[in-house]
Amino acid sequence: MKTLKVIALTALVAISGIAKAQQPVQTNTSIESTKPDTITPTVLTEEQKRLQEEALLKASLEAQKAAQKAEKERLKAEKELKKRQKEVEKQAKKLQKQQKAREKATKKFDKALIKANKLENNIKKQTAKIEKLEDALDKKIRRNRISDIDREKEIIKISKEQIKLKELEQDFEKAERDVKKLR
Repeated sequence: MKTLKVIALTALVAISGIAKAQQPVQTNTSIESTKPDTITPTVLTEEQKRLQEEALLKASLEAQKAAQKAEKERLKAEKELKKRQKEVEKQAKKLQKQQKAREKATKKFDKALIKANKLENNIKKQTAKIEKLEDALDKKIRRNRISDIDREKEIIKISKEQIKLKELEQDFEKAERDVKKLR
């Protein structure tokens, strides 16, 4: 739009220059001019120079305004670009944080699963141990090779192992709940 104005002003100046060039050259042989109403060529040239200077001044002002506007637009675009880059970095950090949280949750789940499996194996071993102690006690009682005091000691020993079994079962139930909760 501004360039159109500059072109139009330049064309106007050029047309006025052409119109002036097409005027016949007057030779004044007499003291008085034959046409007193016409403007002398030097006045037209000064008027043309003034118009050209005004046109150039306007064009330069418009060019400066256009340059300022372009600079503002460039600064605005840079600001938007920085804003978008910050947003992208923020999203990347957020995704990284989520990934770390997922990995942490996976590790926690795996640990809980391992713990539950270990407790389950310990329960099996403890059950086998109790059965072995009970079988040994029954065998000694059938053969009458045990005194009353030793029999009571063996019963207490079996009871302690049964208490350990109950504790393991409670721990296993808790571990199962944790595994279900972490899924």
